[in-house]
Amino acid sequence: MEKLNDTPTRAQIQTTVEEFQTEMVDRGEIVEEKVTDLETERQTKDELDLNCTSDAADEVESNIDSARDVSSGEFEDESQQLEQIHQDTQECEEELQERSDSTTSDMEKLSDAGSQVHSDTARAEVEGAADAAQREIEFLDEQEQNAQESRTESERLHQEQEQRANEAKGA
Repeated sequence: MEKLNDTPTRAQIQTTVEEFQTEMVDRGEIVEEKVTDLETERQTKDELDLNCTSDAADEVESNIDSARDVSSGEFEDESQQLEQIHQDTQECEEELQERSDSTTSDMEKLSDAGSQVHSDTARAEVEGAADAAQREIEFLDEQEQNAQESRTESERLHQEQEQRANEAKGA
C-alpha cells in the first residue's frame, strides 16, 4: 500500500478550495473597480464641453487620455492575475478528479477483497474501509464541484468585465 507523503488532509483541500474561491471574488472586485474607472473616464470625456481655450482643451483631453491609459494598464494587470487564479483553480479541480478516480479504483479493490474474505469480522472491516473510500469520493467530488462552480461564475463575470472594458476603451 503506497501512501504519498504530500497527500493533503481534507481540511487542507477544503481550505485550498475556499482560498481559490475568495481570491476569485476579491480579484474580480478589483477588476470591476478598474472597469468602472474606465467607464467613468470614457463617460467624462464624452460629456465634456471643452468650451475653453484650445490649450486648456488639449491639456484636459490629454490628462483624461492618460487616466484611461493608466486604468487600462491596471485593468490588464488585474485581469491577468484573475486569469492565473482561474488556471490554478482548474489545476486544483483536475487534481481533485485524479484523487477521486484513484479512490474509486481503491474502493473497487476493497469491494473485491471484501467478497473474498471468509471471516465475518474481517469482512466487516474491509467493508468499513470501502465505506470510508466512498465518503472520500463524495468529499473530493463536492470540493471539485465547488471549485468548478466558483471558477465558472468568475470566468463569466470576467468575460462581461472584459467586454465592458473594451467598450470603455473604444475598442
